Amino acid sequence: MQAELKKIKEIGIYLNMDKPDSPALAEKCIAYLLRNGFKTALLEGQMNYPDEGVIYYPKSLFYRKPDCILVLGGDGTLLFVARKVCFYSIPIFGINLGKLGFLTEGEAGNYEEALKNLSSGQYYIEERMMLSCSIKKENESACFYVALNDVLVKSRGFRMMDIEAKANGSTIDKFRADGLIIATPTGSTGYSLAAGGPVVSPQASVMILNPICPHRLHDRSYILPEDEVIRLQFGEREKDIMVTFDGQTTVSITPKDSIKIKKATYCTRLIRLNQMSSYDRLRIKLTSEY
Repeated sequence: MQAELKKIKEIGIYLNMDKPDSPALAEKCIAYLLRNGFKTALLEGQMNYPDEGVIYYPKSLFYRKPDCILVLGGDGTLLFVARKVCFYSIPIFGINLGKLGFLTEGEAGNYEEALKNLSSGQYYIEERMMLSCSIKKENESACFYVALNDVLVKSRGFRMMDIEAKANGSTIDKFRADGLIIATPTGSTGYSLAAGGPVVSPQASVMILNPICPHRLHDRSYILPEDEVIRLQFGEREKDIMVTFDGQTTVSITPKDSIKIKKATYCTRLIRLNQMSSYDRLRIKLTSEY
């Protein structure tokens, strides 16, 4: 889905500090943006740039103040930033310093061309569905999490699990598997695809329920409509259950805890520079060497 454009005046730059090339690329991007009259913001503590035109924001402001955020890293970096900025509808633009780069739009070697298109307004915004997950533990208030790719439920060890999945009160199935993936269309090309799940167009608004290495031969993925509310229940003997969001944030739960997953009211807004279809992008990325 394409969204209405807002004129960009201030651009934040987020660096994956584990990528050795990111500071040098950030310096080039900052120099280009300042030359072209854009305010440029950095997250405090990531790097310093010797120019008075650079603004330094604490975490409480960095993810909400700029008109957009330039992410220097791979898909994992973009997923992290997406979960931070979605609450404020800030669009994000990724320059790939990783491997595949399904979500990132630009490449480090072509950063100047990408910034030229961005600064001249030659782009559009693509909205991606996200998931909202509520976890309610005994005698505690519910905690809420969001994910752009997927919510993964798995045992901390190597044991199979008994998981019952319900949607709007009706039992979908009772799985005995290594775990369960609940993915968005964006996440359909991630862990879910590796676990045998279907590829879903990112323009769709559905949820994928995909068991990991299920014990029964007939177990397959389920495609659920966007308005379903998924509730998970576990066997009483289960322990060391982990719930992971986009493979990055992990919460430990017990069989007595309540977990509910549904479509989030927030979305990720990706800045796109070209009209390459999601099918072309997928075909190119999955047939490349990495």
